[in-house]
Amino acid sequence: MAESLPDSILIDIFLRVPAESLARSKFVCKRLKAGDLIPRQRILIGGNQTIDYKTLDANEGCVAVPHNIKTIKSDSNWRIVGSCDGLVCFLVSGIFLIYNPTTREYRELPSSGLEEEYEFLERQNGSFYGFGYDPRSDDYKIVEGIHEYSYQFWVAAIFSLKSGSWRRKYFPTEEIEESRLDVCDNGVYWKGALHWHVYEWGKSGILSLDLSEEKFHRVLSAPEVERDGLSRGLGIHGTSLFIYSRYGNHIHTWITDEYRRGGSWTNWFSVDCLDACKVAIPLVCTSSGKIVFLLNMDQLILFNLEDNTYRDYPYKDDPDRLFFIEYAIYLETFISPYLS
Repeated sequence: MAESLPDSILIDIFLRVPAESLARSKFVCKRLKAGDLIPRQRILIGGNQTIDYKTLDANEGCVAVPHNIKTIKSDSNWRIVGSCDGLVCFLVSGIFLIYNPTTREYRELPSSGLEEEYEFLERQNGSFYGFGYDPRSDDYKIVEGIHEYSYQFWVAAIFSLKSGSWRRKYFPTEEIEESRLDVCDNGVYWKGALHWHVYEWGKSGILSLDLSEEKFHRVLSAPEVERDGLSRGLGIHGTSLFIYSRYGNHIHTWITDEYRRGGSWTNWFSVDCLDACKVAIPLVCTSSGKIVFLLNMDQLILFNLEDNTYRDYPYKDDPDRLFFIEYAIYLETFISPYLS
């Protein structure tokens, strides 16, 4: 029956049904992608709660939906690697896990063995990670990489969710264009590539890894600033990439949807009154133009750019995790490719 309906009618039907209800049903239409359904954006925070930021926007409070991922609850050594198309990637004591917060489906993956294989290297910046979609092969990929300054050495383990296997990828330094890049932490997925904010001899830049070609590129340049911030980072707003910089109590953001060399950045918003916090990360922008910030390790705020006021929503993470808080922005979807 469903196979005979046009996609436009199916999309209209699914848009009228809450994703939670769809998650409880057994029917999944494989012809539709999460982007077609325009699902609601959510914040997975601390690995154990989902927060619908639109309830904050509507002044309905911080409504949190609990999660119970046994692998994470039994192990305090975990981190969020990234999110793409409603799927969230975790790293738990060397084991990767792909999780759909809407359907509660997840798949545990084998260790890459990369850290053990190259533990002899005294890496100045440690490992870098990423999770995203390769449109050419219709596959989701996990990237775990290592770079080391002294040896000018770059290697990554790449996992294919479709084939269920790891393989090694070695990158020549001439491909990176500059081997002494300060690359670490998680890449942000955007337009078929993972993106890292990097420092090159003290200058800010962006390094991208195309998931189809599996090659690094220096496609995007970072916007020029008068004084480089104490912290910088990347994020996604809709279909655009944004970068933020903080200097003192001032946070400034730029946004772009041009993925090409010479692409321009547009000033997005600035905030000047968050001087009481050590860490301030802009997470999402609501439909009414308010900004959800993550402050320090225990607080979400909804900032109104029109009058520079904000409402705060205290959040307590796992008490065993004292130094940082993990979060992911994801799109609500009931489709879980390659998880079953």
